[in-house]
Amino acid sequence: MKGFDAMYILSFYLFWAIFTILFGIIFKLDFYSFNDLNFYLYGLLSLFIGLILSLIIQLSSLSLVGTLRKGTKIDSKFNHRFANSWLALTLHFLRVKVITTGKENIPTKNFVLVGNHQENYDIIVLKPIFRDHTITFIAKESIMGVPIIGKWIGLLGNIPISRFADRSAAESIVKGIKQVRQGMSMGIFPEGRRAFGNKMIDFKPGAFKLAIKPKADILVVTIYNFSNILKDYPYKKQKVYVHIHELLKYEDYKGLSSQELANKVKKTIQNQLDKFEKM
Repeated sequence: MKGFDAMYILSFYLFWAIFTILFGIIFKLDFYSFNDLNFYLYGLLSLFIGLILSLIIQLSSLSLVGTLRKGTKIDSKFNHRFANSWLALTLHFLRVKVITTGKENIPTKNFVLVGNHQENYDIIVLKPIFRDHTITFIAKESIMGVPIIGKWIGLLGNIPISRFADRSAAESIVKGIKQVRQGMSMGIFPEGRRAFGNKMIDFKPGAFKLAIKPKADILVVTIYNFSNILKDYPYKKQKVYVHIHELLKYEDYKGLSSQELANKVKKTIQNQLDKFEKM
């Protein structure tokens, strides 16, 4: 975990501790009255209030920074770094341990990230992994309306896409192509909808135009067990896996049709899913 992320997470606990102590004083807790039931009742209440207020501060800071940074460029490193830190806090709070392999395959220049899709929070896990890139995603249209989060999705340059294969969805791909041509890294999930597990559904070949048209290299990722993130929460910490495959350069796939490329990438991901299953 990078230092900025660690400091952001530490600030959450610091505010929690400060508010817990403050409300302990307000409730006149006697820290020597261990035999008094009220000590434990008001102690737990102070902890709970401290937790809620600390979360409110974190969300307020996210909203405030988003408002102040409105109008900045979508490739602003500060914006992406701040967002990654908040996502790291979210994963910490959700008790998720991300095990990533293949980081050495991440290129220094821009790319199009293609991976399987399991849940709405796939991007929350994936984006911080690529912290050295101002990566954005072709994201589900409905997420744009989420308070605070929706503001940041647009601020970072993420492009909403309709769940239907209509004109608006095609326009979203065109916008993404323009951003890739401008030097941005972008991510897309060719399945078009969540699989809710480790078994993939059919890929939509049109998604690969995001890489084919700007002649971009493709970075394939395989995600595993993301559908388990909220399982048994908060009692059990969940492990999820991300494997980053070798870069698929444009020169190596330029002769393929979008359908052939979709089949090739899906096979690569399926082979890795099979390896994860055998662990």
